[in-house]
Amino acid sequence: MKANRDWDLETMIEAKKLHAQIITKGLQHQETYLRKLITSILAISNNNSNYDIKLINYARIVFDHVGSPSTFTYNTMIKAYSTSPYPRQALHIYSQMHKLGIPPDNYTFPFLLKACASLLDLRKGEETHCRVIKHGLGYDVYVHNSLIHFYGCIGRIDIAYKIFDETGIRDIASWTTLVTCSANIGSLELARETFEKMPERTAVSFSAMVTAYVRHGRFKEALNMFRDLQVAGVEPNDSTIMGVLCSCANLGALDTGRWIHSYVKKQKGTSFDVRITTALIDMYFKCGSVSNAVDVFAGAKEKNVAVWTAMIHGMSTHGLGYKSVELFEDMVRLGIKPNVVTFVALLSGCTHAGLVDKGLRYYKKMKSEFGIAPTIEHYGCVVDLLGRAGLIREAVEFINQMPMQANAAVLGSLLNACRVHRNVEIGEFIMRLLIKEEPLNGALYMSLLSLYGEACRWDDVKKVKGEMKKVGCRKIPGCSLIEVNGVCYEFISGDKSYQAISELCLRLALLGTAIEEECNERFF
Repeated sequence: MKANRDWDLETMIEAKKLHAQIITKGLQHQETYLRKLITSILAISNNNSNYDIKLINYARIVFDHVGSPSTFTYNTMIKAYSTSPYPRQALHIYSQMHKLGIPPDNYTFPFLLKACASLLDLRKGEETHCRVIKHGLGYDVYVHNSLIHFYGCIGRIDIAYKIFDETGIRDIASWTTLVTCSANIGSLELARETFEKMPERTAVSFSAMVTAYVRHGRFKEALNMFRDLQVAGVEPNDSTIMGVLCSCANLGALDTGRWIHSYVKKQKGTSFDVRITTALIDMYFKCGSVSNAVDVFAGAKEKNVAVWTAMIHGMSTHGLGYKSVELFEDMVRLGIKPNVVTFVALLSGCTHAGLVDKGLRYYKKMKSEFGIAPTIEHYGCVVDLLGRAGLIREAVEFINQMPMQANAAVLGSLLNACRVHRNVEIGEFIMRLLIKEEPLNGALYMSLLSLYGEACRWDDVKKVKGEMKKVGCRKIPGCSLIEVNGVCYEFISGDKSYQAISELCLRLALLGTAIEEECNERFF
């Protein structure tokens, strides 16, 4: 990262030197020279993960001094704005281009449509579509795919499919765009149906489906799609790998995750994208393999804030709060600035380790030392920190001093502390507030039942059960997952639809009997 910043600084210096030479030689209105300068400046902006508006503004100043910009120069500026946080400026540039009579080409409209999609501006998009037809570019595959993408992004998937069907222009990008847009509007079935009709599939096509399944929490289907990719002999890209690792993490599919890790090492060696490193660490922690996560972290060639945060969070979730603190201190010592997510993980680690004083100290340092304003998640962590330590009154006082209203997550943390420490008075008050907001939330009633049960208030338990019955609220059945030979099986409490349920129950009964007999022989 530092090397990139140094390169950007050097390039910017050279660009300014070039600009100075152009001015001193009286060439400040010659497009040939200024176009190269604009391209150089925007190349620096594109190289940064976060767009620097100063760079784009500098390029705009240079652009405004071009005497008669060509279509290429206009396209360069339109592209820069369409892919920046300021897409509406792309429309303004095109408006200027149109007024001067500069003819657009098949590169102009895709960038304009991208800007319209970012703005979710249907009217401007339809206006651009009309101009596409007027200039006879509706059958250009690049423009055609951009139209599909635009209508898909704003939720008009019907128009996207109509364009796809009527023009007859269908390349892999067209099909993949339709798959992605269908999934984005929540229609995974339509996305899968379109995917199955594709005459040819690439890594990008498979990645679109894997990503769609992961985004909608259908992790089993994501892994099945990855297996289809392998059968098809397609090389997965980084996006697919990350989607599969996310699925393994959520399903607890450790064996499949390890296989993916071996595959990545075989294909890329020990140096691969930090995003994959982060995904691997997260997967191993969520699958319960702390040692594997530590090995990945130790062997990583590049460690950015995301990688460190994944380690801090993982240690925290495994109750290793002291390790979370050590990692945080090491990260800061190495000059890596923590972010909002890092502090959520750190405070959570302090909570699970009972490090109340340290947690409060880090909370105060967020703003004073690192310039990070606390969010509702951080406030929730502090409430949980105090509540778990039995400091219920202090937690209530902290909530009252918060600059924002406490949400269900914050109140839920305090409620759980009240249950553990048997503070029925405050717990009951909080629970009634939450139930008033969500009267059909079964989890809230179950927490209230647990609160009364811990306090042996059985009459109140009976009353709550009556309330649940009255409003038609039922307990959400529990579920569990198990991985066998790389395949994940999900079991839901009370569900007897599984075809081998009878055999499974019989084997469990036999296992229970065997355990009972073993215990009797050992102790009696």
